[in-house]
Amino acid sequence: METKRSDKQTRNVRSCDKVRPFLRYPGSKYNASKYIEPFWRNIQIEEYREPFLGSGAIFFKKPVSDFSILNDIDEELINCYRIIKNKDYLDGFIEDIKNIKPDKIWFEKLKKMEVKSDYERALRYFLINRTAYSGIMNSPNWGFHPVKSVQPDKWPERIMKASEKLQLNVQIESLHFSEIIQKESDKNVWLFLDPPYFSADQKRAYAKSFVLKDHFDLHDILKNTPFKFCLTYDNCDEIKELYSWANIHEIEWMYHTANSNVTQRKKGKELIITNY
Repeated sequence: METKRSDKQTRNVRSCDKVRPFLRYPGSKYNASKYIEPFWRNIQIEEYREPFLGSGAIFFKKPVSDFSILNDIDEELINCYRIIKNKDYLDGFIEDIKNIKPDKIWFEKLKKMEVKSDYERALRYFLINRTAYSGIMNSPNWGFHPVKSVQPDKWPERIMKASEKLQLNVQIESLHFSEIIQKESDKNVWLFLDPPYFSADQKRAYAKSFVLKDHFDLHDILKNTPFKFCLTYDNCDEIKELYSWANIHEIEWMYHTANSNVTQRKKGKELIITNY
């Protein structure tokens, strides 16, 4: 049953409308959010769903919805979200990361550290994510830069703001994407989907990547969904042909490829696909 928000809750909602993700993730749409924003700006969203969560860039960037379902098949990622959301763990988590001084030896020890609880799993996941090359968690490599990377003194604020937003009527799951998309609702549901790319090599970037069947299964489910969806994909002929029945928008934006001294900016070419 929905309840009316108090004045304090309303203030919290407003302060959480635009939050930076607390995790890094390959393929994150944070820098591309300004191109995605027009597709949520003029529609009524009572229920927001994100079947492929990753860094949650769009969830954190868009205004707060009445109810949200965030999902990812990666259980380690989702465990980290659940711990960050839990107010009982928040102060301890902040305290445990406050005085971190990352270096490569520390990083290698961290990867081998035995964990005894979901809290320790989440803490290790977060620290590796913030210091691994491009935030890649599948066989992570050291990639922290003492200047260009977000420094540890900035981490607590990001975690606290993310936790505030995650506490606002958000359900967190680790299910197959089909269960999230096909869940029935009498609300105005908006689906934002950022699946693994069709033509790119994903095996290094993701703990659980797509096979060809997954792309076709996703297509079939979206073609029959009663909900509005906004889908991002790599710009390739196969996807444009597959979704020829939908509205396809080609976009480009500049993005960083790494955080080293030889960092270069490249132009990303992607598709935004909608059924509205």
